Amino acid sequence: MRVIQSIFDRHVDLLHKSLDMRSRRNNLLSGNIANVETPGYKSKDLVFEQALGKAMKADIPGPLRITDSRHMDGRGLVPLEQVQPEVILTSNPVGNLDDNSVDLEREMAKLAENQLNYQGLTQMIGHKFAQLRASIREGGV
Repeated sequence: MRVIQSIFDRHVDLLHKSLDMRSRRNNLLSGNIANVETPGYKSKDLVFEQALGKAMKADIPGPLRITDSRHMDGRGLVPLEQVQPEVILTSNPVGNLDDNSVDLEREMAKLAENQLNYQGLTQMIGHKFAQLRASIREGGV
């Protein structure tokens, strides 16, 4: 059975996956902020950038020949479609008396940075689709 390939290039697939991860991280960071006064709450973060970078190299042929997308090529790289974020616990260097590890200022800074990255990704994917529209218009005349 043959796997249907995406009509978009790898960069659009990467942008799509990155947008998904940024959205999930936004929800997680917002949850941390919402629980800033919850006793015993441990703040979390979502880690995915390195996994996405490694996945982009998964298309480069490895030392073993593969004949199916489920085969391993000997390099141990996960394809982009299978990359999953890792939820980690973050610590508060100051600490709180109620055992809550949320540092509100740090969480707000991470949330703002994540939102800026998300906006940048939406602009990039918008540009990719504008290029696609232009190509379709030019090719259709």
